[in-house]
Amino acid sequence: MSAKQYARLVPKAHRAQRTPVIDRPMRPRMIAWAGPAAFYPNRFYEIDKWYKGRIDKPEQLPKLHIIDPTNHLHSLAEFLDKEKRKCTPCNIGFAPRQKQPAVPKTDAQREEMERKSRKMELLVDPDSTNFATLAVLNHYKVFEHLFGAGVYFDNVQDLDISFGEHGVYYGNTLSADVASSRPQVQIESIKTGAYNTLFMINLDGNPFEKEGSVAHWVVANIPDGKGVEEGNEVVKYVQPLPFYGSGFHRIAFILFRHDKPVKSLPQFNSDSLDARVFSMSHFYKQNEDVITPSSILFFQTTYDDSVRKQLHKMGLKSPIYEYKYNEPLKPAQREFPKKPQPFDLYLDMYRDPKEVEQELLEERLKRAQLDDYQAPKWLDPNYNENKKNLPPWQHRRILAREGRYRALYNNVVKS
Repeated sequence: MSAKQYARLVPKAHRAQRTPVIDRPMRPRMIAWAGPAAFYPNRFYEIDKWYKGRIDKPEQLPKLHIIDPTNHLHSLAEFLDKEKRKCTPCNIGFAPRQKQPAVPKTDAQREEMERKSRKMELLVDPDSTNFATLAVLNHYKVFEHLFGAGVYFDNVQDLDISFGEHGVYYGNTLSADVASSRPQVQIESIKTGAYNTLFMINLDGNPFEKEGSVAHWVVANIPDGKGVEEGNEVVKYVQPLPFYGSGFHRIAFILFRHDKPVKSLPQFNSDSLDARVFSMSHFYKQNEDVITPSSILFFQTTYDDSVRKQLHKMGLKSPIYEYKYNEPLKPAQREFPKKPQPFDLYLDMYRDPKEVEQELLEERLKRAQLDDYQAPKWLDPNYNENKKNLPPWQHRRILAREGRYRALYNNVVKS
């Protein structure tokens, strides 16, 4: 209603002394300046461009948990020091061999080695280098998972194991296909008339509820100075079986020395993977008066196609392990959420992720061509028509090339 219309309708005697301006409602007192966000449309407020004092509702954040830094902020050295204090080291093997004293190098030799090292010309002879160190074995927790915490022994007997050209040392990586056949083993002869027993164990390959490790190869009572062919093959050789998705597996070779043949061996069945599981610590406790560990080597391996073929030969299926992620934290679904956001993205947040991925995959298959799908030169050739006719969220998906819908344009699916 304009001022003229108000004057015609209201008699002069009843008019106000000052004609009110009634073309717009009363402006409230401005309490704060919200910046340009005051003009952004959302679901909570009407679009009133004249009202510059509007402020959006503040987002409510969850309460934070207070962490005491004295109990949580520790260095790695402090954590390792605590682990060392828990158990007392116990050597269950032979006394270590006396090492030859190293010949000190002169200053001229050190300068020459430093010069070659800078120019990448310094060569290391692997035959004359001693790789036997307890630090690597303790780092991978080989002793702890075999015999228990704090237990260790030194390598006092030379053990040479190789799969063709690929040798086994201290944690080197070999493929499962390389280890598909029996390795070549050479054992140092120390005492005539004694015996050796060799175990090949997978420390991470037990998929059953029974505790223990999987024995892939066991040769007992090998006469000293002779090959493994002269021993008693208790468990036939089978290649390492790291399952798909289970990561790297530690395959250890443990050599025991004993003066008399060992008779109390675990009951194995080479035809069944379940019957190969046994406890190394339990076996050693039963025979600790007879056998003594003298050498250990191990390598790491992961899944390849030879594992699936070997499992099928044994009449087993090849399992697949997947990491189960925790569901993302999200607020309870409401009709009017506190934080304004596009409603299609808000609803997708509560949908099944597999359903969303299936929807995208179906769209990608529709666009699949003989060659890789290339994004068009223009995002939306019919921009004006789609802007008028389509809802904003549908039109936004046409223009989207980032995030979830990026796969539609980087399409690797071929017909």
